[in-house]
Amino acid sequence: MGKWIVVTVMFCFGLVSHAEEGHSNACAKDRETLCGNIEPGEGRIMKCMRDNKDKLSAECKAQHEKMKSHMKGVKEACHDDVEKICGDVKAGKGRMIKCMHENKDKLSEGCKAEMETGKKMRKGH
Repeated sequence: MGKWIVVTVMFCFGLVSHAEEGHSNACAKDRETLCGNIEPGEGRIMKCMRDNKDKLSAECKAQHEKMKSHMKGVKEACHDDVEKICGDVKAGKGRMIKCMHENKDKLSEGCKAEMETGKKMRKGH
């Protein structure tokens, strides 16, 4: 269960990493305003966003809630994949998400579909 907590947090706040990569999303302005002075990497911006969750804009909070809701489907669709493919990966610092992305060709079709839906959500499509 602990791995799923990490994956959920990483996935839901994955919108933060997309902001770092220059993608447009509901949290880009909040990230810049609240965490612009934080050096990216090792989850520091994600932590900053979590620490400032009460200060997030309504749009960013809504996006986060939408992603949390979607995560239930991801958890269901990807549980076996995570255990089978990334079960030996130590959770934390984005290692689980990285493992899933590096092994995307090995993921079940259901898991791939849920992850693609999440990707589109983070980009605001």
